[in-house]
Amino acid sequence: MNILVLGSTGRTGKIFAKLANSNSHHITAIVREKNRGTLPKVNYIEGSPTDGKLLNDALKGIDAVVVSLNINRTSDNPFGKVVSPLTLISDSVKALIPAMEKNNVKRIITVSASGVGDSWNHMPLIARLLIRYSNIMRAYEDHDRQEQIIRNSKLEWTIVRPVMLNNKDNDTYQVSVGKPTGHGISRKAVAKFILDALESGKYEKEVVTLNG
Repeated sequence: MNILVLGSTGRTGKIFAKLANSNSHHITAIVREKNRGTLPKVNYIEGSPTDGKLLNDALKGIDAVVVSLNINRTSDNPFGKVVSPLTLISDSVKALIPAMEKNNVKRIITVSASGVGDSWNHMPLIARLLIRYSNIMRAYEDHDRQEQIIRNSKLEWTIVRPVMLNNKDNDTYQVSVGKPTGHGISRKAVAKFILDALESGKYEKEVVTLNG
């Protein structure tokens, strides 16, 4: 399978690209700076994920798209300064969808977060307070915009909402719809789910919650 990845230099996107490569899939990735692309065998294209012309060219021969973009901060500190454009994710998806339609690429999986959109009230109160009054909220707001755009498209989409991402070396995941049934999940497990979903064709037109 030929897969285009947006967000391949992020922690989850990089794990996915490496995993897909090791399973004989071909990865093309759009990166803002080509020297940040460190994985062998990945076709890195330098540019912005909001550039419609670049996306149109990159999508030629592609079978599926994975979006693992985020609104980045200077650190994992919830109050760290935001360094990404506040609408990076949603602007990228706005540019991506018509390019996918033009190239007849229908399958897309995008990584959001548990607590986005209609899952907000599923979160514990203390988590909601932390998010609302910190810069984490900037990412949640744009993930919400992204989800709405994706859900209104005619693509074969899957929206993934992981619960409390961590860096554990564990690829076990549980899939639920709606309220989370467990606690945090590793980025490695999220990557494994995405690849499994692409290979199996499951979860099209579904919003799924992932737990470890």
